Amino acid sequence: MNATTHAVFGVAALASYSLLTGEAPPLYAYPAAVISSWIPDVDNPRSRLGNGLSRMKNPALDSLTRPVSWALRVVSFTLFRTVGHRTLTHSLLGVALFVALVSPGAAFSPDLFAALVAGYVSHLVADALNTKGVPLFWPARWRFRLLPGGVRSGGVVEFLVALVVAVAAVYGLYTLPPALAGVF
Repeated sequence: MNATTHAVFGVAALASYSLLTGEAPPLYAYPAAVISSWIPDVDNPRSRLGNGLSRMKNPALDSLTRPVSWALRVVSFTLFRTVGHRTLTHSLLGVALFVALVSPGAAFSPDLFAALVAGYVSHLVADALNTKGVPLFWPARWRFRLLPGGVRSGGVVEFLVALVVAVAAVYGLYTLPPALAGVF
């Protein structure tokens, strides 16, 4: 799946969490869900985060993002050379490590923590729709797929899947919470 599809799945996962809890997350949680939906692909040097951040036109912003960009590239290259793409970061072990890494922030902002975890997990769900699937029990080689044939990355079907997920997320965000307000 491409970065845009993962972003859509990240927002949809946060919307689903919102429906389950009956509370709308703050606006800053949505970009967090999008960015964390890209994190599992940091093991690919050609991914959105693995390739580093884009150069900023503003020199002050560029000086802030440059170290982060280089750190992302180093992490990406190291992961790619040691474990490869779609291995550790696409497994339940990777989810556990990510949760352990971000869990100290849960005390400060539970909404941000939920957004980060929802975004990360949404990436695995989206990639489980792909033809290659995900190695949930890595280092075991078995790959988990949600669809028998899978969806080819970058194809028309991927676009349609992302569109359906986006429409469902928007529907959930704007229509269902008032209906559930009395339930929670």
